[in-house]
Amino acid sequence: MMILGLSSPTYMGGFLPERDPLLWLLDRCAEYDLHALEAGLPPDGAEDPVEVRKKAADLDVEWVAFWSSDFVEPACGAAGLRELAARAFDVANQGGCKKLVIHGHGAKHNRFVRKPSLDVQLAKMTDNLPGVAEEAAGRGLKLGLLPHLDYRSHEVLKVVTDVGHSALRIAIDCANALPVSEEPVHAVQALAEHAITVAFKDVRVYPYRSNDVTIWGTPIGQGSVDYETILPILKSRLPDSATTTGCIKVRLPPNNADHDAWLRQSIEFLKGRI
Repeated sequence: MMILGLSSPTYMGGFLPERDPLLWLLDRCAEYDLHALEAGLPPDGAEDPVEVRKKAADLDVEWVAFWSSDFVEPACGAAGLRELAARAFDVANQGGCKKLVIHGHGAKHNRFVRKPSLDVQLAKMTDNLPGVAEEAAGRGLKLGLLPHLDYRSHEVLKVVTDVGHSALRIAIDCANALPVSEEPVHAVQALAEHAITVAFKDVRVYPYRSNDVTIWGTPIGQGSVDYETILPILKSRLPDSATTTGCIKVRLPPNNADHDAWLRQSIEFLKGRI
């Protein structure tokens, strides 16, 4: 059974408090009896990661941090990227994190841009990530590289395989395959054996014309992502389902603030299936 949790993008769009958002999110985990939290590292001078660590321990919640940088063409080069990673991972250690979900800057680099080409982008990521993985390993951290609306599953998996470092694994978001024209079931089949974290997100796709496709979030199990097929795949193929976090990431449409109902429906759907 996976560790069911909450992913902070659920409250994107101005719903997170400005003061102590991580502590607030931990309270939401307690409210819904969830035992993992995916959320970003606090900026310098914001929340104290040690305080977050203590509260997470008191509530029996595992904090899985987010970290993002430009892995293709870092402005500071591979050495500078490694330094950025080291500083971020020190904060993660202070916060008691054992795993981080990492992703690149998809708006700048993705499989749909022509320069640099897709092959070059993947090669540059492969060149730049070993130092990042070394910094993680030196602190006892595991990294899950996330296909973040930028690359398809086999492309991200190729980077992880080519880097070949035990600290660099895969993070899955079950709906992220759709914007890169990939079937979510196929993506999960490709990635499950390499995953250390999973985000449960569901969306409904409304196709109209090739340049007019709308994707809206839904509670888990009510959208276009085939969870009835995906969940058994995760159960059978995850390397260690008992330590794998599965965090709910509901994405409400504009002008909708019904987080409570969507979360409760999603939890009800997932419990007993994971």
